[in-house]
Amino acid sequence: MALSLFQLLKEHRGHWLTIEAICHKLGRPMSDIHKKIEQLRQMGHQIESMPLYGFRLVEGGDILSAELIEYDLGTQRVGRKVVVYESTNSTNDVAWQYSQENGSDGLAVFAEYQNQGRGRFRRSWWSPPGSSVLCSVLLQDVSFIKSSEGGRQDRNEQVSLTLLAGLSVAEAIEKVCSVKPQIKWPNDVTARGRKLAGIMVESRKVGERVCYVIGMGINCLQAREEFEPQIREVAVSLGELTGRKVDRLSLSQELLRRLDYWLGCMEENDKQSQQRLHDEWLRRCGEIGQRLTLISDGHSYSGRVVDISVEQGLLLQLDNGSIRVFDTVTTSVERG
Repeated sequence: MALSLFQLLKEHRGHWLTIEAICHKLGRPMSDIHKKIEQLRQMGHQIESMPLYGFRLVEGGDILSAELIEYDLGTQRVGRKVVVYESTNSTNDVAWQYSQENGSDGLAVFAEYQNQGRGRFRRSWWSPPGSSVLCSVLLQDVSFIKSSEGGRQDRNEQVSLTLLAGLSVAEAIEKVCSVKPQIKWPNDVTARGRKLAGIMVESRKVGERVCYVIGMGINCLQAREEFEPQIREVAVSLGELTGRKVDRLSLSQELLRRLDYWLGCMEENDKQSQQRLHDEWLRRCGEIGQRLTLISDGHSYSGRVVDISVEQGLLLQLDNGSIRVFDTVTTSVERG
């Protein structure tokens, strides 16, 4: 009942609900409501009370908990089990700890703080406690790439997972926060030309199968001065963009829903699903037609972006006229 009460208060966030109205909505006596209010407060939720007005959830008073993220989530695969840590080294590391346990497919790991968060190529990812959505999803069974074998299939699946994760992040942000972000190849989600979120997909052989962990970080509540000086001019948060508190709980749930949706589409193994992913991703990419310099296997390549392959990566028309494909696993963008 505590979860139902929280959802009711959340739906009326910032507005008072009388105890009589709450009892009527939930069909429970006043004594039960008071007990559950205290339970929610002990969980860390900020709930105000006044004798004449009743109760209200304080704006921006969200905390993340497994029970609340799982509540009314409605996914088929992603988030069937959710764990939330107040602090951990890395949500990706936690997800890998579960990778040898049967039945952990779709596990979603959240943390309020990471002290060793990382991005691609061992770059660090840091944010103040409680300021971001930091999530990793474990996939123990991925089978939507049928055209390749061995290591190439693993790499192609990792490319596809990076693309669909980026699209899922962008769609979740757009729905919950009314911000229209862009996707910057290979793994950034941006707004106003600054980095809003990042994605990192890792793969490992676990027993006889290849498992994947999708790590995602979304800047939510950081003020500009809270970013480290070296990234202050290139990073941005949803709070800075919108000028208001971000509902991290709703954003976390929507992120899992969109990821679950696109994974389901890709598991159908048809060209139509791949085309939908391609079109939706491309619609949010602002780099088509632009010149990029990419670093792959220690070599530098410059050219114009012409398209994206859901299985293989970015298509770049090089200065000599030839078209080359660059995957998201081994390639980085040379920034000026």
